[in-house]
Amino acid sequence: MPEFRRGIAGMQSNNGSGGKQFPAFCPEIRWQNDREEKFILFLNTIDDIPTVELHTFIPVGTTKSGKTKYDQFISRRDPAIGESADDLSDRLGRKAVARALAVAVELEPKYKMVNGKRRPTGFEVKTETFTRKTEEGGTEDVEAPLVGLVVQSPYNFYGWLGSFSESTGTIEDTPFQIIRRGKDAKTTYDFMPFLDQEVDFTNLISLVGNVSYLRGEVDKLPSDDKEAALRIGEVMLEKRLSELTDKDRYTELVTPIQEIEDRFGGSGGQTRIEPKADAQAMVTPTNGTTNGSDKFEQLRKMHEGV
Repeated sequence: MPEFRRGIAGMQSNNGSGGKQFPAFCPEIRWQNDREEKFILFLNTIDDIPTVELHTFIPVGTTKSGKTKYDQFISRRDPAIGESADDLSDRLGRKAVARALAVAVELEPKYKMVNGKRRPTGFEVKTETFTRKTEEGGTEDVEAPLVGLVVQSPYNFYGWLGSFSESTGTIEDTPFQIIRRGKDAKTTYDFMPFLDQEVDFTNLISLVGNVSYLRGEVDKLPSDDKEAALRIGEVMLEKRLSELTDKDRYTELVTPIQEIEDRFGGSGGQTRIEPKADAQAMVTPTNGTTNGSDKFEQLRKMHEGV
């Protein structure tokens, strides 16, 4: 495994599986709509979060229904890989962008009334139910925890989390309400931490076997629920990093690509270079802590214009 830049230092230092079968889909947690909110808990420590040069939305094939499949690749020039050439940049003109990656679970808050208002008081892991095929050719309904990667800018999204970690508390012990504001390059995020709130990991631990991406990877977990949850986060992150850096996978999937069309409606089939503003979506801290806000402001000023 390459030695990635990790933790707050890795976020600040950034300047600017073989075989022919597609691997199991790695789930992600995304905020796709304006004002969309999620309650989440990170399953990696701030020091374990890697910052990488990532190629996003790369077309690697089509589904049975004819829709384009997209995947991601860490640039071969990323310092952790250290190669001198990167086919996606050199031949196809696709610029890599700085991203930090961490694993999180979505949470369902438990509410109580405080002064006439609903307030979260404890959380449990949120689940989803879906239908899948059985080995006998039938179907079955399956319940699985909502666990996945959060792939965001290291400058502001994760920069705020780094500031919070330094000034207030550890992110793996703190549930967050995160709200997206906007739908374009000026998108902002509001963070609300819930300190000293208990998280019930029962749904994650008992149902993790139904997460296809992790099947067979986490059969043996620590007896302590919190340690087990962090182990799941570690396994998922390292597995995805291994895929994103795999040279055979990169060669097999990237070499056949002749051009990368503009997903955003440009003309002439030219590759769209992602705007820097997108990598710097401003995050608005809402925890009300003076030290955290000051540190966040320092991080913002440090990276504005990068």
